[in-house]
Amino acid sequence: MDRKDETMNLDALKDLLNDVPDSGEFDLDAIIAEVSGGAPAEPRQAAQPIPDVSPMREEPQPVREQPQFAQAAEPAAEAPRTAPKKRPARHPEPETEREPVPDLSALEEEEDVDPRAVRIAAREAKAEERRRRAEEKTAAREARRAAKLAEREEEEVSAAAPEASMPDGASGGRMTRKQARAARIAAEQAEEEEEIRLRNPAQASSGLKRRAQGLSIRATLVLLLAAAAAYLSVAPGFEVLPLPAAVDAVENPTVGIGVLLLLQFAALFLGVDLFGQGFYKLLHGAPDRNSLVSFAVVASLLHGASMIVFPDQGGVSVPYVAVSILMLYAALREERNCCAARARAYQAVCAAEQPMAVYSHYDSEDDACRAVKCPLYDEKAFLTEMERPDAADRFSMIYVPIALAASIIFALVASVGCGQPMRFFWAFSAVLSVSAPLGMLCAFGASYKNVSRRLLASGAAIAGARQANLLRGTEEVVLCENDLFPAGSISLESLQNMGRLSDDRVLACAAAVADAAGLELGRVLTDVTRERYGVTLAARNVRMVEGGVAGEVGSSRVILGTAALMVQMGVRIHAGQGDQVCVYLVVDDALAGVLTLRYQTTKHTYQAMRMMRRMHMNAVLAVQDFNISPAMVETEFDLRRGFADQPDPAGVKRLLDPGYAWGDAPAAILTREGAGPLMQVLRCADKLAGAVRSLLTLGAFAGIFGMLIVFYLVFQNAADALPVQHLLLYLLLWYVPSFIITQQTH
Repeated sequence: MDRKDETMNLDALKDLLNDVPDSGEFDLDAIIAEVSGGAPAEPRQAAQPIPDVSPMREEPQPVREQPQFAQAAEPAAEAPRTAPKKRPARHPEPETEREPVPDLSALEEEEDVDPRAVRIAAREAKAEERRRRAEEKTAAREARRAAKLAEREEEEVSAAAPEASMPDGASGGRMTRKQARAARIAAEQAEEEEEIRLRNPAQASSGLKRRAQGLSIRATLVLLLAAAAAYLSVAPGFEVLPLPAAVDAVENPTVGIGVLLLLQFAALFLGVDLFGQGFYKLLHGAPDRNSLVSFAVVASLLHGASMIVFPDQGGVSVPYVAVSILMLYAALREERNCCAARARAYQAVCAAEQPMAVYSHYDSEDDACRAVKCPLYDEKAFLTEMERPDAADRFSMIYVPIALAASIIFALVASVGCGQPMRFFWAFSAVLSVSAPLGMLCAFGASYKNVSRRLLASGAAIAGARQANLLRGTEEVVLCENDLFPAGSISLESLQNMGRLSDDRVLACAAAVADAAGLELGRVLTDVTRERYGVTLAARNVRMVEGGVAGEVGSSRVILGTAALMVQMGVRIHAGQGDQVCVYLVVDDALAGVLTLRYQTTKHTYQAMRMMRRMHMNAVLAVQDFNISPAMVETEFDLRRGFADQPDPAGVKRLLDPGYAWGDAPAAILTREGAGPLMQVLRCADKLAGAVRSLLTLGAFAGIFGMLIVFYLVFQNAADALPVQHLLLYLLLWYVPSFIITQQTH
């Protein structure tokens, strides 16, 4: 078809396009260029955003030869056009020979002044701005996504560090309460590791013994001073108590109060180390119970001195010197008991050549806290645990600052707040005198001393109250064969020969495969074989199977197992073996003998299992002996059904792995085998942790309650209700339940 027939007349085309309403999307010159064969006209960018489209290929557009409209296409190429968001790069069109076209300069001048071009340019600028903003938002969104991914990867890497010591399955999902507890304990231990200094066990044991003896003497002297100060303080209020008028604090305040202050200074001299330790730890951000005692001593001295200098200040007539001396005695007694207990623990460490350690291990696969007995990986680890702050010290870091702040505030309100600033020393001394009850001051040492004495007799030791609390939180106890049936508990009752082999051959084959598997039963059978026949055999290719053990002895295939295994193998079992503990020996697929065994429970093991039941703990049997099952254990030890549990062979192998508790801190050490010493440790740990928790709770309640009562009475200026004997009686009454709780740890 002729080109002239394919295209319309230019003037007709213009007239036609002028009749089209202006949509703001196309330009006349662009349409002309399209029709004339130039670059294809692209729609101008609309005012509203358009959806994303696939980008155009960045290739040069072919130029069709349109000689009669070539010159009209060139200006059209400069016209603004609507394009996709990512406009392809413009390539210069190849120059070709073009035929002359009619002059359109007049039309171009008319288009230059057309206001539509201005509107088109404005819309194009807005669209470009929107495109730029969209790209910026996209980039910001991608940056945030990349940052979140990087943060998540960092968290996974950081979480992988503590999980490296745990079995697989500890990670993933939300942390349970037990997982959070284990993580918190690990973090606290890592934080304290840098501040711990280890000591030689032998030197530490002897040094602590000497210090305990010295503290015992000093505590006795301070108690005598406290009794003397109490008598001088109480006697003026009771006519039946004889008291020289020269030292009567009521009739002769200067001399009487001066004598009390001398007694206070004497007691302070005897306990100067604890007095200074209280201020030292407070200044270093780790206040302890001695900090309250130190402040109470200073407050009583200031109160007594103010009463001499300002005799008309009001309040009580006798300072609380007797109370502060009694508190100092309690602090000395607590330190003495702690030193004696730690000396026994160090003594147990020195006596143990190859001690076993008791760990509180969190098993992430089973989500259970277990008490497990494993080899002591590092002796320094237990020494480190002994030097850690105990539970009472951690409690003091919270309670002591609160008590000190409350004492100062109460004293200011009761004195300055009432317009009588001279009463500050009386109020401050009175509130501090009841802030630390005797039960709180003696919350740990006495119980730890009682527990350490009992454990030393069993060849064991607990690192401290904190570690005892870890053991108290365990739910299950991992028991192995030696724990349930120690050496001498398993014996061979009889041997029934099926007639295929000799008696010595039957017994030797059974002993060979059982001993090669590492069973206690194998050691028993080997000893019997050597004793009766003087000869033993060796087994090879030994492997554990469900319900027995298999191997090769000489050229024969040998299987030793239970009746269930025999039934599974299709081996006929002779009747009459009902309730007895029997093992069956199969040689070359034929029954060769039946061994009747006796598993005898010992007295100590029986008591240990009953103790475990009373403590509401369950047993996890990490045994390879195919005769020992949860049902057998529950029957032999008269336990409830479901008390014992036994994992699959893979789980047993994992529990028996020496590195099962690797990474955990040892809470106690053992020097003897069997379930008896292990349960003794767990029982003592339960008593120690319970006593410390009860004493601290009771002491905190008594201290807070006493401070509130004293503050109210001082605020009301009820001096008659706050004599020395009333505060002494308050402290002694609250000590009675504390003493009873402490006695439960014997």
